[in-house]
Amino acid sequence: MYEALTEADFVRHFMPRLAVPDHETWLSEDHALSASMRERLRHRRNERYGPGPLQLIDLFPAKAPNSPVFVFIHGGYWRALSKDHFGFIAEPLLDAGAAVALVDYDLCPAVPLATVVEQCAQAVAWIRGQARSINGDPDRLVVAGNSAGAHLAAMLLSRDWNDGAKAAFIQGAVLVTGIYDLAPIPHIQVREDVALTPADIERLSPLRLKPRVKAPVVIAAGGDEPPLWIDQSARYHRQLVEAGMESEYMLLPGHHHFSISRAIAEPEGMLFRAMRRVLES
Repeated sequence: MYEALTEADFVRHFMPRLAVPDHETWLSEDHALSASMRERLRHRRNERYGPGPLQLIDLFPAKAPNSPVFVFIHGGYWRALSKDHFGFIAEPLLDAGAAVALVDYDLCPAVPLATVVEQCAQAVAWIRGQARSINGDPDRLVVAGNSAGAHLAAMLLSRDWNDGAKAAFIQGAVLVTGIYDLAPIPHIQVREDVALTPADIERLSPLRLKPRVKAPVVIAAGGDEPPLWIDQSARYHRQLVEAGMESEYMLLPGHHHFSISRAIAEPEGMLFRAMRRVLES
């Protein structure tokens, strides 16, 4: 569907940092908010779940046993940022009755994107094994992410877990401002770090894969984001509905690619209320 686009079109629609000139200010503030949150909350920092240098997880225990576990995967176009930019989401989720796990992964180009996807699956398996130690229920995981992290969470929904139960332990997903078809990547600057073959695009694009995990999904995009970026979220929502899944799609007015992450931590906001419904389902 992108055949008629020029290189300038691809950049306008699929380079969020160019669409939001003050993105560095937003990211810096997010990092500071997260550091402040870590000082207030009891947690286990940088627990290792694999041999890669960035295969690390922060764990925040729930207030009560057998709570759902909210597993958050950060964005950054698979080549930048870290869990330390998004830790501020943990506090309201703990107050809502969840345990929280924030996932890091090795970045491109140090590893290919396929390895990043596998590392996120390894992280989920590791978190299940640790769930009881943070008052979590290993059979009540909600996978979530923003931007490239939403792509990685969606790949977990498309995964054949070979467990005989179609990953029944994944009880829901929250996908915020994600990219679900990787066809634009070879046309933008990201290709310098995220090298994709046509086969990679087919096997690593959730929009080209059958969802295998049947669980409620919340899909959100910002109303101020570029139209074709928003379109990917709308199309992925339609794909899930056509597959018989429960999917809720929302467009958050006034939010761009970097402000929408704050909505994950707004207890009275539309997105957070939807997240609570998934956690409580």
